[in-house]
Amino acid sequence: MITTPVRDDIRAFASEVRAHLDDLPADEVDDLLDGLEADLSDQAAEAGDGFELPDATTYAAELRSAAGLPERSGTSRATRTPVAQRLARLGRSIDTQVRRNPAGAWTLDLTASLRPLWWILRAVVLYLVVAPFLWSGYAWMTGPLAYLIGAVQFPGIVLMGALLLVSVQWGRGRWVPNRILRSIRTGVSVVALLLTPFTLIALMGSLQSTVWNASNNISAVIPYTPGLAVDGERVRNIYAFDAEGNPIPAVQLFDQDGDPLTTVGRDEGPQRYDSYFFGGGGPVPVPYLIPGGSDAWNVFPLREIPDGQVTWNEMDDLAKAAQTSFPFLRVQPLPADTVPSSTPSMDAAAEGTVTPAPTPTVGETPTPTSDEVVTP
Repeated sequence: MITTPVRDDIRAFASEVRAHLDDLPADEVDDLLDGLEADLSDQAAEAGDGFELPDATTYAAELRSAAGLPERSGTSRATRTPVAQRLARLGRSIDTQVRRNPAGAWTLDLTASLRPLWWILRAVVLYLVVAPFLWSGYAWMTGPLAYLIGAVQFPGIVLMGALLLVSVQWGRGRWVPNRILRSIRTGVSVVALLLTPFTLIALMGSLQSTVWNASNNISAVIPYTPGLAVDGERVRNIYAFDAEGNPIPAVQLFDQDGDPLTTVGRDEGPQRYDSYFFGGGGPVPVPYLIPGGSDAWNVFPLREIPDGQVTWNEMDDLAKAAQTSFPFLRVQPLPADTVPSSTPSMDAAAEGTVTPAPTPTVGETPTPTSDEVVTP
């Protein structure tokens, strides 16, 4: 939309007319002078050098008469002028003073031409304030950038479109027919202005983090799954079978470094249950209790608290833990030529010694002792 620049004399005339109407309520004055500067600017553009401004006193009286308002009273209401109106007058006065300087007038005109950018920025800031309360962002991004990218998806596109429309209409002076809505517009604009620096900093940080993650090939796209997982699915328990296909009631597992191989995450606390499953539905694995030692999370199958019996009382829940049933009674035995004929030798001094214990039968709850633990 093309607008005609407002001349300095027109601004001064409008301010003088407003001064002659200062005995009226502020909202009535705003209604009477709504669009005055724009109308006079259009008339001046059409008339050219022959345009002359009317007398401000006479013009103010004509406005009163046309609106059916009484003549100006002898007492001015300036002492009861609202703070917002006083600030507006101060702003107009400053504007008039600044425009007396060519450089100042150029700066103000440039700033005025950038107002549509502020309307858009105001909508974006408001969107980023509201969006986190309505839906979550994209998993592969963090911070405001995730919600900003979500603006191209439904319902983000609906919210962003609505905020843009309202912000632009407010910037054009539309959709604010009364003082209440004008106050709301002012309050929202002030909040958006205060949040703009923080929003821009957060957006830059979010963009930098996303680019850094992508450039360093960090798998932020895949949600983190604690402990042992297969194809993104958390492993709750492990069941071992020997070469003949028979279930092994208790087996200790270690990784290539000799560290216990567990299904729980590294940050698993001192609690004696798998916090990933605790309270989340389904059986809850618990470790084997080693007398005089740490809880053994690498002895499988782990005991489990049955599904639906978790009461959020740790001691009572642990008392319900029981040995689990194997998924199969037997599995296919391995061919004889694939099974090692002997156990690989180990350096007892470097690797420690193992004292074998009797193998418990299937369904029996094994109770490891401190002698069964490998001494590194």
